[in-house]
Amino acid sequence: MSAVSDPVSVSDVSAADLSVCRCIHLLTASGIVVGMLAIVAVLDESPRAAVLLLVLAQLIDAIDGPLARRFDIRAVIPKYDGYVLDLVIDYVTCVLVPAVFAWQFGVVGDGPAGQFAIAAMLVTSAMWFSRTDMMTDDHWFRGFPGVWNLVVPTLWLLDTPNEAAVGVLLVLSVLSMTDVEFAHPVQAHQWRRPNLVFVTIWVASMTVLTITFPDRSALTDVALLLGPAWTLGSTAMRHVEQRRLVAASR
Repeated sequence: MSAVSDPVSVSDVSAADLSVCRCIHLLTASGIVVGMLAIVAVLDESPRAAVLLLVLAQLIDAIDGPLARRFDIRAVIPKYDGYVLDLVIDYVTCVLVPAVFAWQFGVVGDGPAGQFAIAAMLVTSAMWFSRTDMMTDDHWFRGFPGVWNLVVPTLWLLDTPNEAAVGVLLVLSVLSMTDVEFAHPVQAHQWRRPNLVFVTIWVASMTVLTITFPDRSALTDVALLLGPAWTLGSTAMRHVEQRRLVAASR
């Protein structure tokens, strides 16, 4: 969540800075409560509430990182590792809740293929979250970064056929175990502005469509698919660019 820096003595930290950093940790930790509420919404068969709670968790995750870096939280409160805390919460909100959602609301069906897809989601994401090389120096993720909280609601909103949804989950699960690079939506240096724009469009259109569900049109479907299209497109462009650089260096 923040850059590595030398811990400082608590006595050297102002009470105001200490309070701010504690609040940032609490903000991060609140994501697990939102994740629990999303699970409750799924169990209560309230898919719209579950998706909106996942969006809230995503917003918390987008806010706490920049705040942690701004206030150098690792140096102020070295006892707690915000990065590890963030990973624990992300696995719940980005992987576990979407997996339960996909099963409960029939995104993948209830047959062996759906069961296998859910298992692949959970296992490969757990492996990805444990990677020690998950990010490049210019902030691109190595392997699909397990943002199932965006993928699964999108498949649900588009009323994707079970077979196609299973295929998407399996392909992304395989990609999570590779070194194919995906942009961090906020920190990636390359194409930072379009990354932010298209991810914002993705989350915003997903939110609006969830609120208005099941009303859909060709226009809303296109808006929802702009984010995934740019994500896959930027990944492909990055891959081609890297191969070109490798070939030029030989």
